[in-house]
Amino acid sequence: MVCCLVLSNVDTSQQKTWLGYLAFVRILVGVQFLMVGWPKLAGGRFLRGNGQGLAEELLRGAPKDYLGWHRAFITGFVVPHAHFFSYLVAFGEVAIAISLITGCLVRISSLFGAFHNANIYFSVAIAAGSATMNYDRLLVLLHIVFVCASAGRVFGLDGLLKKRFPRSWLF
Repeated sequence: MVCCLVLSNVDTSQQKTWLGYLAFVRILVGVQFLMVGWPKLAGGRFLRGNGQGLAEELLRGAPKDYLGWHRAFITGFVVPHAHFFSYLVAFGEVAIAISLITGCLVRISSLFGAFHNANIYFSVAIAAGSATMNYDRLLVLLHIVFVCASAGRVFGLDGLLKKRFPRSWLF
């Protein structure tokens, strides 16, 4: 926790830090989100048929979700409103990708990214198996690191915004 607080207060314009390497990882994760989200947004199986693709995938994985309240939320609320959630997932993934690639509002988008991947982990990845589970765990961890380290300050717009608004916690 102390490490996160120290890293978030680093002024990268005057000190040499390892955040440049983290910026490279941040951009790669953003590109990966774009590769996953863009086909959904461009009319893939999630947006056709009133969200039936999303509903089918969630119903396939929901019985193996070991959190009862999460399983009930997925089957009782998300699946009946799959059309809305299919658009939310598609636009959300593309928005997270744009934020991570440009380095703009990375803390906020990474919070949403960690939440998004945690939900995928519980509702889909557990049923799919170990490789998908480990992938989603890694993405949740990376998003938490991006939040704690203010990963958008190097090679991103957050560095410029932090200079303009030095007291803001967003950057």
